[in-house]
Amino acid sequence: MINSKSKILNLKRLCPFVYLHFRFISNLRPQSSDSCHKRNGFTLVEAIIYLAIVSIILVSISYLILDIMGSQSKNYAFKEVDQNLRFISNNLTRDIKAASAITSLSSTTLVLALSAGAITYNFDGANKKITRQVGSNPAADLNSGQVEVLGSFSDLSYVNRTENIGIHLGVNYKNPDNLPDFRGSAQIDFAVELRGRR
Repeated sequence: MINSKSKILNLKRLCPFVYLHFRFISNLRPQSSDSCHKRNGFTLVEAIIYLAIVSIILVSISYLILDIMGSQSKNYAFKEVDQNLRFISNNLTRDIKAASAITSLSSTTLVLALSAGAITYNFDGANKKITRQVGSNPAADLNSGQVEVLGSFSDLSYVNRTENIGIHLGVNYKNPDNLPDFRGSAQIDFAVELRGRR
């Protein structure tokens, strides 16, 4: 027959979390000098104290998990905005530097002349995106579907000296429910000089 000491040792080995709680509750009970009157089980007060302590621990862990999940959502939104902003600005910078001339320029449309053909950039205000079209190929979206893009072009050229294009670019993370954990936006203003004409 297995004695109670070996049962406790098995409990300690199989489930250390329960064993620690068992030891904690055992220490809460007043020790009786009379070994004949040892009690089995827990009193109501002991059970209430145990439940209160476990509840506090579980609530604290729940809030910690929710806080971590909220931080991850914010980081994801800002990361998506930053990646789109860098990708679009890198494409614009590369193509403008390689262009030999500005074929057409308005606040929403930029057409560049390159040796490989014309490249057209267009800020689509209705759909909040930017597109890039090479020659007669179909226009391709430069931003992902998770962000909205607004912006404008401006001519910063000096007559008979340099041709420069100013770009205002804004990227916002799509957040139709306006949740605070999914707010992310960034704006950038920069200018690029055409160098392909030299």
